[in-house]
Amino acid sequence: MDLFCGRGGWTRGLLAQGFWVVGFDIVRFRDYPGHLVIQDVRTLDGRQFRGFDLIVASPPCNEFSMFFWPGRLKPPGPSTELVEHAIRISREAGVPLVLENVRDAQPWIGKARAHYDSFYLWGDGVPALLPKGQRRRWKESKSSRDKAGRALIPLELADWIGRCYAAKGDGG
Repeated sequence: MDLFCGRGGWTRGLLAQGFWVVGFDIVRFRDYPGHLVIQDVRTLDGRQFRGFDLIVASPPCNEFSMFFWPGRLKPPGPSTELVEHAIRISREAGVPLVLENVRDAQPWIGKARAHYDSFYLWGDGVPALLPKGQRRRWKESKSSRDKAGRALIPLELADWIGRCYAAKGDGG
């Protein structure tokens, strides 16, 4: 399951490893490669997803990134509501979670378990080892107008996570 699936960065890697992937988002991207459900994740009951192999989630990072922009007045703090819903769904389903966000989310959701370049990972589904990252433009960069493209999970990371879970089960 791919929560906040966007254009399907996680999904592409999981599909390459033979998984069947259902993605949830509130925006429809025409190039999403999996089975897309337009639904707010806050309305999902994780118990209906028992039996899934893995949940990946990339909640929007704008609030975490914007909080640290130079010259910005500091509000009380970004909302962690969507992160909390991803964790809740994972717990209700009894399925491991790999949650991705930006480095600047750490003060609010805790120290990341690992990172791959500018893609920071939390959750009980993060493998002990990740592939070595390649230098690429930082996700937090404000120079790109293509926010969805900038946030796209690198295929090599998604593929690695898929390989780790395909080795544990039958691939979905």
